Amino acid sequence: MLAGCATAQKINRPDGSTEYLVQCGAGTGWDICYSKANELCPSGYADLSKDGGFNRKELRILCKK
Repeated sequence: MLAGCATAQKINRPDGSTEYLVQCGAGTGWDICYSKANELCPSGYADLSKDGGFNRKELRILCKK
């Protein structure tokens, strides 16, 4: 993964809301993950979980409707 890059996996929930798993490299700051989250959910989002592992960072978010 390139420095400064973030990827996202879209998860459609049974209630019709949209959840994303945003993944960033371990060498990037959390601001890169949050920037991607803002791009994915322009109306705002709720943090569902945050994990800073050895070789990656993951942020699970739920977009607001």
